[in-house]
Amino acid sequence: MTDMTDWESIKTSVENAGDVLTTPMATLRDAHGAAKLGVNVRTDITAKLAGMGLGHVPKELPTYQEELVRLYKRGTAIGDLIETLLSPGEKNDKKLVEQLGESDVKYAEIIEQIRNLVSE
Repeated sequence: MTDMTDWESIKTSVENAGDVLTTPMATLRDAHGAAKLGVNVRTDITAKLAGMGLGHVPKELPTYQEELVRLYKRGTAIGDLIETLLSPGEKNDKKLVEQLGESDVKYAEIIEQIRNLVSE
């Protein structure tokens, strides 16, 4: 991972991580050049990220530097999925079911097979 000391390196890190990356709030605070994570600083950080095409979870940025934030690139498959999950409504419910609900993949069976292989 690159050293995330400025906004461009944060965006590059998100893209290099597959368009989603979790980071502590301290990283965003430092890139912003602030000493504390007051309400105005957090609002400015949200606006800066949005201007770069990045979204974040949670929707309201935390106030403590140790708390984690998930950054994602908007307009990508992962970004669209995150935004669909975060936006309740019948349309998005249907979209989630279409994308994730009708899977023939039996994840529990796959995990059990992996456990069996690892324990051998």
